[in-house]
Amino acid sequence: MLKRFTSILICLSIVLFFFSSCDSGLKGTSNENIPPKTYLTMEDIHIEDDNAQRRLVSQIHISWWGDDPDGYVAGYEYVITNKEWEYTRDTEHQVEWTFTHQTDSVFVLPIPPGEEVSDVRFTVRAVDNEQLRDPEGASVVFPIRNSPPTIRLHKTLTPQHDMEVPPDTTFQVASFGWTADDPDGEANLSHYEVAVNDTTLGWLTIPVDASFLTAKVDQFDAQSASASVYIGRSLRPSDLRLEHFKINNRNTFYIRAIDNALAVSEVDTVSWYMKEQTSNVLFINDFPGSAGNEALPFHLELLRSLGLEEIDYLDVRDGVATGGRKAPLSEAFHRPVDPTLNKILSQWDHIYWISGDLDRNITYALRSTLTFFENGGTMFVNIPTKSISDNDAVLDFLPFEKVTDPPPGFFGYHILDNHWLVPSINGFDSL
Repeated sequence: MLKRFTSILICLSIVLFFFSSCDSGLKGTSNENIPPKTYLTMEDIHIEDDNAQRRLVSQIHISWWGDDPDGYVAGYEYVITNKEWEYTRDTEHQVEWTFTHQTDSVFVLPIPPGEEVSDVRFTVRAVDNEQLRDPEGASVVFPIRNSPPTIRLHKTLTPQHDMEVPPDTTFQVASFGWTADDPDGEANLSHYEVAVNDTTLGWLTIPVDASFLTAKVDQFDAQSASASVYIGRSLRPSDLRLEHFKINNRNTFYIRAIDNALAVSEVDTVSWYMKEQTSNVLFINDFPGSAGNEALPFHLELLRSLGLEEIDYLDVRDGVATGGRKAPLSEAFHRPVDPTLNKILSQWDHIYWISGDLDRNITYALRSTLTFFENGGTMFVNIPTKSISDNDAVLDFLPFEKVTDPPPGFFGYHILDNHWLVPSINGFDSL
């Protein structure tokens, strides 16, 4: 037992001596943090001559990586400058660095306004886990060129886009939709400019995030008219006004795109006739063919007998319902239905709508009159009925539930002159 206890004491003494020796005899300093290194996937770009077409477009994908010998890379900082700037400790505070955790990104490199080409330096440096930065960094100069943007109005009815320009004739509301593109990337687009009838009188600037606008003429005289401008499909009001419209005359709308280097696209245009709204009653004639001409005098005389001498008239008799299909929405109606057609029809307090078939434009009335009814508008509809499916879209709009077939022995319903309609709960009651 004594020998075992003595052995333990000897072992403890040896351990204590070892730690005591380590504490007093082994001395040194910790290694200083070594900065990280940064690398670009491309180190240099050579162009044999200064031909602008040989230069790169300004939208460029750039990638990089870093390495830290005694820690790890926590992120990167980059800066975009002119060709002459070089990264040194004396110059690093001359610019504003942007931090990122990414090792690649797509950049639209800047070109000075009015210039077609530029030499742009991209510099990146790694940052380690102790916030030490690569003192040299990595950089490359990109010889770039600017390409002008393009723009087009949506003039053709396609599955992708409604015909978002005015039809041949409108009242005092018109909408315009467009698509713009830039070979140097959408981020290089700066804004749009629009004008009506005379571009020499100035262009109106439209924000770059817009692709649709509506103009509502609310001030005019015999010579000229101006319109409030609504941005987007939500008809967001703006402080903008579009000048130089002509009422009861043909108008031309101009649009062009401008990029960040002030390059200008070719101009796209559309022309149409704008007529004055003269009353609070809109007469919609949807009787196809000669029947519409025959029915029109009767209904106009009926309105005159009610004291409505002045009305606005809209002819939507184009399009044919064939093969059990609905007639397409008339080309006389402005697209898109929502919001433009809704906005247009809401300008009247009353609508008088006649048609010869339930398969015609009345089918689309639910979508196109929402704002009209929200504003308290009233409508009179005169259309002959016929047997239709209980799922027909027109039943979502007209104030009846369905069309009921005549009872056995009857070939139709006939209401005699000067008779009352008597409601019946069960079955069919003849009058």
